Amino acid sequence: MRATARKTRWGWSQSIVMLIATIGIVVLIYPTAASWFSAWSHDTDVDGYVQSVEQIPDEAVDEMLAAAEEYNENLPTGPLRDPYALGADGQQTAIGEGASAYFDTLAAEGTDTMARIRIPRIQVDLPVFHGTDEETLSRGIGHLYGSSLPVGGAGTHSVLTGHNGFVQATLFDDIDELVEGDVIVVSALGEDLYYEVDQTKTVLPDDAEDLRQVAGKDYLTLVTCTPTGVNTHRLLVRAERIDAPTEDSSVVTIADTTDPAGFPWWALLVAGVPVLTFIVVMPRRKSRNRSGRRATHLSADSDS
Repeated sequence: MRATARKTRWGWSQSIVMLIATIGIVVLIYPTAASWFSAWSHDTDVDGYVQSVEQIPDEAVDEMLAAAEEYNENLPTGPLRDPYALGADGQQTAIGEGASAYFDTLAAEGTDTMARIRIPRIQVDLPVFHGTDEETLSRGIGHLYGSSLPVGGAGTHSVLTGHNGFVQATLFDDIDELVEGDVIVVSALGEDLYYEVDQTKTVLPDDAEDLRQVAGKDYLTLVTCTPTGVNTHRLLVRAERIDAPTEDSSVVTIADTTDPAGFPWWALLVAGVPVLTFIVVMPRRKSRNRSGRRATHLSADSDS
């Protein structure tokens, strides 16, 4: 009975040790694992978007781009709202009137991605979606409703928003590292638009003056909250349209292919800890069992 009780206690102890070790490792690598899954999801969205666009006939692409340009021409020139603003109920304000036309423009069949943004300096390659609600911003970059659609043109100003310091993903975490002259590429329906950073500003959430359209200018502005985790202000990184690079240009052409998320080495760690714990603990258990049996035999021999 005592031997059975000891075995039971030892079995529970072994299980608890393995469980605690596994939980500890999972907690430690969660940010890395979450970021990997997010990067994999972003790659999937971007690849799906590229493939969907490739299936669209050239004539249809021209019509979709023309519709987006017409949409931009009809945009009002009033102030834009803060993409992270909440209503009295604590929820983000819905787009409301005009939502249908907005979501239907730049909508390629088979994907809900509207564009793609690449920033070589900080290794960003992310999908862009319509709107800036929380669900959208948890998936990637959101296009601010009311700003110009990202198809370029004189008098347009497209605003793209993204989180930073987001545990589940790396989005606009490093745009504060961008400086004047850095290049940003936005691709919509296969058209690559090159922009060069010309201004970085930190403003209050209700100050949207720098997001207005400017006659004759083709602007793109990236928006994120700052400081990270405090979010009392907004960081605006503005870029102005430049010509696409040529062979003699100092601007490097951006490749259309995506870089895969890479092998999740952290998964080996998660799987390896329980196995390692089992390997270390089991010999001790067997050693104790042998010692117990030896002591029993010695006791029996002495009694005889």
